[in-house]
Amino acid sequence: MKTKILRRLLSISLVSVLAFNLTACGHDNDGSTDNTETAPADEAVTPSTDAGNNSDPEPEQPSPTPEVIEEQKGLTKADCEERIEALRKTEAVIPTDEEVLTEMASCAVFSRILDRDGMIFSEMDNADRASLRSEIIDSVIWGETALYEKIMTTVNDEYAIPVEEAEKLFRDFYGEEGFVPYEYERVENGYIYPLFADGEPWHRVEHMQYFEDDDHILFTGPSFYESNGGDQKFIAYADILFAKNTDSRYGVTLLYGRYRDEKINIVSVETSSELPPSGDKTYSGNNLTDDDPATIWAEGVKGTGVGETIVIHLDKPSSVYGVVICNGYTASYEQYRDNGIVTETSADFGNGNVVKNEVSGYWCEGYTSEDLADINNTKLELEKPVVTDTIVITITGASAGEKYDDTCISGITVY
Repeated sequence: MKTKILRRLLSISLVSVLAFNLTACGHDNDGSTDNTETAPADEAVTPSTDAGNNSDPEPEQPSPTPEVIEEQKGLTKADCEERIEALRKTEAVIPTDEEVLTEMASCAVFSRILDRDGMIFSEMDNADRASLRSEIIDSVIWGETALYEKIMTTVNDEYAIPVEEAEKLFRDFYGEEGFVPYEYERVENGYIYPLFADGEPWHRVEHMQYFEDDDHILFTGPSFYESNGGDQKFIAYADILFAKNTDSRYGVTLLYGRYRDEKINIVSVETSSELPPSGDKTYSGNNLTDDDPATIWAEGVKGTGVGETIVIHLDKPSSVYGVVICNGYTASYEQYRDNGIVTETSADFGNGNVVKNEVSGYWCEGYTSEDLADINNTKLELEKPVVTDTIVITITGASAGEKYDDTCISGITVY
């Protein structure tokens, strides 16, 4: 999934500067991106409002009928959320055209338009529509995805799509009627010109599951914020509801999306040791769950703390995919530099479900606490979720800081 996301074209200057900065700052992430192939293009044409002769003839694709679109618009946000909750109580399925559904849902997630209030896609404001349209166009015109179609042509040596084709695409994808270009969308002489990525962060979903009934399909899974700089942070659980629609080329239309307003609650943390308080600063395990990057747990044994443990207790047995560890003393770059960090750890989710992983650690002079907290997250995750109420994390590798060998962790999230 991540490979598909990183197919987007990046500004050469941005990547060059980023690579230089990460090298200078001791960033040990490989930071690699996929090489993007040149997009296939049809024969070049001259600008014209008549899009009929711009490319080889393709079979006419049906678009949603007004009746289907009106039926979808008749559903309220409350109706959609009720259907999502009903679907979540059913058994997960592997749907027909899973790759197409995953790519469609990923467009909505990647565009960063989802929020906890939820949205009916066809009723979004035009700024959000423009963000989604950009992702849709990218997924359709580049040949690496399940959504690829040969609808792109060239106009005066520039890639372009006839507006008529784009309008059909947007209707099929999320029921848009009355396409109006947003301020940064370039539409000229009957053509819409694709935007190119500028290296902004993205959201993506992992461990996606599907639930289905006669009228709808639900796509759901934990979503993460990521960037080319190595940032990685759990956001929430994404829910994308599709309406089945035989008049759409995809057989479905994006109907409703949200970030679910729920999380797995940690009720207590036990640690095998902790550094004694220093003035008004404490270093207990409670600091791991306060969402404050300036507070940390520090082990209290001699040396770097290899073998020390953190036991996490949840408020109830929960379906758990993994944990995110925010590594190091992230209060400031000086604190991060001077103190120890975890280099390897394991997470025991019970019943033999143990995950081991190397843990990343980066800092650079001038980094703020927020910067450090964003780039020092490492996931320890299972292939499939397990139900558990206790997770044991063990430090299996650590390195001392420039001044102290106290190994520090500033936060843990369970998802």
